[in-house]
Amino acid sequence: MQDVRNGADKLVCRIDKTSKTVEIVLKGFKTIVRFLDNGQVLIENVSMVA
Repeated sequence: MQDVRNGADKLVCRIDKTSKTVEIVLKGFKTIVRFLDNGQVLIENVSMVA
């Protein structure tokens, strides 16, 4: 995965070009956005709290 940072050098998200995935972690939740070959977008939200 490749880190994407803003102008303040803070991590915004991580991307994976091969799997067409964007991963965003914010306030205890991970959001995974997957771009499928048929044009659909799958969004998955996962709690990071144990």
